[in-house]
Parts: sequence; structure tokens; C-alpha cells
Amino acid sequence: MASLFSLPNELRISSLCSRYPCREQQIRSLATLLSVRAAPSRNIIIHGLEATGKSSITKAILEELATEQEATTPNGDTPHDGLRYAIVKSAECITGRHLLEQTVGAVAKAVEWKGPVGRCENLSQLVVELSRLLSSWTASENGNSRFVLVFDGIDRQRDAPPTLPPALARLGEIIPPLTILFLLTSPRPQLLHFPGVPHILFPTYTKPELLLILALVLPTPLLPSGEKDTRETHTRFLSAVYDSLSKHSGRDLASFQYVAAQLWPRFIRPVLSGELSPTPFSRLLLANRSMFQDDSVLVPNIISAPTTNPKTTTQASLPKAGKTHTLTNLLPFHSRLLLIASYLASYNPPRLDVILFMKTSLQKRRKKGGGTALSRTTKASASKSRKISRKLLGPQAFVLERMLAIFHAIREESKGARGRGNVNGSADLQTAIATLCSLRLLVRVGSADALDGGARYRVAVGWEVVRNIGRSVGVEVEEWVGE
Repeated sequence: MASLFSLPNELRISSLCSRYPCREQQIRSLATLLSVRAAPSRNIIIHGLEATGKSSITKAILEELATEQEATTPNGDTPHDGLRYAIVKSAECITGRHLLEQTVGAVAKAVEWKGPVGRCENLSQLVVELSRLLSSWTASENGNSRFVLVFDGIDRQRDAPPTLPPALARLGEIIPPLTILFLLTSPRPQLLHFPGVPHILFPTYTKPELLLILALVLPTPLLPSGEKDTRETHTRFLSAVYDSLSKHSGRDLASFQYVAAQLWPRFIRPVLSGELSPTPFSRLLLANRSMFQDDSVLVPNIISAPTTNPKTTTQASLPKAGKTHTLTNLLPFHSRLLLIASYLASYNPPRLDVILFMKTSLQKRRKKGGGTALSRTTKASASKSRKISRKLLGPQAFVLERMLAIFHAIREESKGARGRGNVNGSADLQTAIATLCSLRLLVRVGSADALDGGARYRVAVGWEVVRNIGRSVGVEVEEWVGE
């Protein structure tokens, strides 16, 4: 005689725990509540944020329980338990009526109904149709039977009446072999208006759990040194990606896996080309430090990035990949000059303006064929008094009139100044300065009027950005920075 109560098969539970790590407690609880001979419940609520494994684990448990059968006696008179299920996704249903129609169709398909399926326009017709379908199925089964109806994302159903979840929770009272399983993101209190409903929480994965899950699968491509070095390098790479990008912007499993898959081929490109070796990892990390500072990989895109062969990639083709994302192509000509002038005004002391930007000094530099802005004696005296480069110091506040004077001085030296007209007394400069402030490239200091010549500003861009912008307008910023 078979036992009236028995827990789910331990081998199947262990198999599920190995397929879905870090979810053993949730798997055992849900399998016990869904098993025919364990502790079946009429209503179950599974809740958790996105990408926590609710839908996939629920479907896997139902598949295992549906194929599990109790061993029969030698004479074959012992019945076996039957469990079938149907999953209805609210994301695929346009209205509440569409949800009811999909529910009836999914149940009819699960019980292999041969006859015609009636229309379902309201909850009363849903009860009638489900009773007719499940009663014929239980009559054909020889033994205990249970049907599990899963509503995935019912809290996000469009055009659904507010009484839909409580009404669905009452179906188990009318149809005994029916279990309703709700998959929700964040259930509100008293959602079903029904006491004693078991809740199973799927919490978000922590950093060790994320690293453990993603480390189970080998990335592509592999390192030339073999799978062992690939696993060690990939594990440390995942930790660096989480700390730099995914910790604050993509903490769920799906986004973390997407970011890691996008960055891995770029990360090991120096190893595939033979420039570096996988060990030590710190050298490989420093060579790709700019990749962990770029958050553009976090923005979803339907167009995949072009893949390049590391053996055929040349140094001349590397700057073209990020050309469209630089300020050089986004800012107008005069705005770029204003940004350069702001940088020079922030990092050059006012006492050097006469030496750097007066026309007599410019003419002497042209006769000498260019060169640095300061003479040797000035550099020598400056190096004795201060040994720290100004590019390493923070930006200082400057007066607007001083920055405009520097702007007119470097405009004459730029390659695109001819043919652009005179900007003296034009309101376009004030508009360009206001635009730079709105873009947070310039920061206002103090409460002075923006149109006042004594208004103070501070530049908010670094040396690398200003140097690239200067080269786009024909200005070598190195020649204008006082040492």
C-alpha cells in the first residue's frame, strides 16, 4: 500500500538544485507545495524582482513532477499520481478577456481535450469551462491527480479588473484538484483577500552568487593557454565587471551576464594578439582600464557592435570605433574654442597671460617656428618654485572677461577661424557659454550675473578631452599651458 504522504524524489530535487544553484530552499519549498502526496496548496504566491529565477525554476519543477510516477506493484493494481500544468503569461495577453481565453486554451491543451472549447468572456464562464475540462480529466485518471495553473506576471496584466486575483484564488474552492500559482514582482498586502496563502520569496542574487552562477559556463572565446587559465581569468574578470559597472547599474543576473558577455572579447584581445599574457591579471586589467570606465555598454541596443579580428586590427583603425561619441563631433567650432580657453584660464595663473597670449609674444613664436610658450629661464624659475605639474592640480575659478580674452587670442591661431566672421560683441558667445554650462562642461562659481564680465566659472573637463578638442581645431594645447 502506498503512503498517503511522501516528499518529492530526492534525486530529482538534487538535480534541480545543481541546475539552479543558490536556490535550494526555494526549490524544496515549491516542490513540496506542488507535489500530489506532499503538502499541496490551493494558492501559492511566488514573488521577487526580475531575473531571480521565478519562471524558469517553476517550469522546471513542474516538468519534473509531471514526469515523476509512483512505482506500481507487480500485479499493476496500484494507481499512479498524475500532475499536469499550464502556464499563462500576462505579457502575451492584451486585455483581461484575452487572459481568460488564453487560460481556457492552455488548460484544454494540457489535458488533451478533443472537443470544441467554448468562449470565455468573464470569470463565471471561466469557472464553468475549467470545471468541465478538469472533471473529464480527473475521471480518466486512475489515482490522485492535481492540475497546476500558473499565472506569470498577473500583477502587470493590462485592462484587468481589480477583483481578478481574488476571484482566481477562489477557483480552488469550486474545483478541488486545481492549484493556482501566482508569479508576482511585489505583492501588495491582502492581495488575494484570502488568509493562509503561502508566499515564497526569490531574493536578488548577491555578488558571490552571481560569480558562482556565471563561472559555471565557460566564456567564448577561450584563451590559448587552455580552460584552466580561462576559468581563473574569467572569474577575476567577472569580479572587476561587477565592482565597476554592474554594482550600481545592473545588479540582476540577466544584465550582469549581458555586460560580461559584451566585454569579455574586448578584454582578452591583448592576450589573443600576443601582446600580454593572462598572468599577472593586474597588467591585463590596467591595459583595459578605459573599458571599465565606459558605461555605454549598459545602454541596451538592438544593433550589435561590429566584431573585429584581433589579428587584423591595426592601430589606425582603433580611433574610428569611438569617433561618433566624442565631444569633437558634437560641439560647434566656437564652443570647442571656448572650452579650450576655459581650460587654459583654469590651469594657467593670470600672471602668465601676458607671456602666453600677447600678440608680441605670438609674433616672436612665429619667427622662431613655434615651440613652447615660456622661455627657458621662465621654465627654470618655475621648476624651482613648484615641481607639481599644473595638469595634475585641480581647476581654479576664472573671470569671464579673462577667458574671452584667451578665446580671441587662440582663435587667431586655430585652423578654422578664417571665413567664420567676427565674433566681437556677438551674443553667440554668451549662448555658447550657457550651453556649455547646461552640459556641465563649465561650472558657475558664485552668485554673480551670468552676463556680467566679472562672473566666475570653472572648467569641468580633463586634459585628454581638451587635447583632443584642440587638435580638432588646429590648436596644440601643450604650447599654451604654463609649466
